[in-house]
Amino acid sequence: MKPISLHDITAATGGVLLCGDGNQTVSSICTDTRSITPNSLFVPLTGENFDAHKFIPDALDGGCVATLTAKKEIVAEKATIYVPDTRRALADLAAYYRKQFQIPVVAITGSVGKTTAKELTAAVLSTKLNVLKTAGNFNNEIGLPLTLFRLEDNHEAAITEMGMSGFGEIDLLARIAKPDIALMTNIGMSHIEMLGSQENIYKAKSELFRHVNPEGTVILNGDDPILTAHRGEIAQKTLTVGLAAGCDLTATDIVPKSNSLSFTIIYGSEKVPVTLAFPGEHNITNALLACAVGLCLNISLAEAAAGLEAYVPSDRRMQLIDSGGITLINDCYNAAPASMEAGIKVLCSYSGRKIAVLGDIKELGEYTEDAHKKIGHFAGKAGIDALFTLGDSAKWIAEGAKDAGMNTTNIFTFDDITSLNQSLGSFLKKGDTVLIKASRAMALERVTEFLTNKQNA
Repeated sequence: MKPISLHDITAATGGVLLCGDGNQTVSSICTDTRSITPNSLFVPLTGENFDAHKFIPDALDGGCVATLTAKKEIVAEKATIYVPDTRRALADLAAYYRKQFQIPVVAITGSVGKTTAKELTAAVLSTKLNVLKTAGNFNNEIGLPLTLFRLEDNHEAAITEMGMSGFGEIDLLARIAKPDIALMTNIGMSHIEMLGSQENIYKAKSELFRHVNPEGTVILNGDDPILTAHRGEIAQKTLTVGLAAGCDLTATDIVPKSNSLSFTIIYGSEKVPVTLAFPGEHNITNALLACAVGLCLNISLAEAAAGLEAYVPSDRRMQLIDSGGITLINDCYNAAPASMEAGIKVLCSYSGRKIAVLGDIKELGEYTEDAHKKIGHFAGKAGIDALFTLGDSAKWIAEGAKDAGMNTTNIFTFDDITSLNQSLGSFLKKGDTVLIKASRAMALERVTEFLTNKQNA
């Protein structure tokens, strides 16, 4: 982070410098006393069940040189800036800091695939540019500012991921980031419990567009009917990618394999072959979205293809693990109905026994039972050999599989992870392939850890 003076911080946040030298500078922002770096500004955040103002003394003793506060009665021994709302101040300060950089900023949102699209976009842009990208899932009102504070003068582009669960959240994130390029992966069922319909999900996601540079570009998944229906409403230039007729970027010669995916990218008269080092035909769209961003920043399709081929996924997203002759498809970072069906398709591309370990999908509201049953029906018809479920909602996946005619002796439901792991461990044999997938809250990486530890024991 480039140094910022306390005078500039006070002005950016609409605050009041209660004490300290306004010419003093800070070179990092801290919201957690467990990760203080030298010369930091402490931002004590508050929520329904917490108030970090009580940690101001610890922060200042631990290396922070200044603090924000929303409580004038707190008297600190170091520089202190009063702001009405520390969370809003964090956003305002990040918006100010972003304006110090005249580089292209990419914003990525959508119901599923945001992180994969972000990683593939970074792989494409990194072939020519020094890129800052959102780390992990730092895609909310706290994570996005912390991402932007990592910008340095040597960065040539920034990629930000934006998540949301309701109206107004994307609007805030986009106001901070002021993107030049916006990318929307799809409109699915995620957060439908809060928003009520896919049209409302689109409305919440499309808050992004009002903050995109008027001379910038909006990139859409052209296979998504809701996105294509609203394309004409977008003021900026648009590009569509996908397999549907009329998409600006498309793909042909698709060859899916159990551990890779080959296809040819087509843009106008240009054709470039590419092979991804991970499976899943749904990743064609993610790769095309990344290529479209590259084209906006003068990266050729050939250069983009090289970046895509060099990318290897990790961190529980279509991660392939050999566990003593058993192949684990570790895709347990998160889940939505569409991504779970995509994972089942990948599972069914393998030879040998195909076992799905599936847990609850959260935030589906009134659609919960129907969506889980449809997934089970899809799994049963797809031809998996065994199904293990964890959680109350996932029991409907089992019901759907039974309704599809799957052998009930190979359907197992569990309420606790220990019982599931013990049963699964006894069931598996060499040559099996196991898909592990559920919403983040289910923490199904515990299955992956159990199976890998069992092999290493």
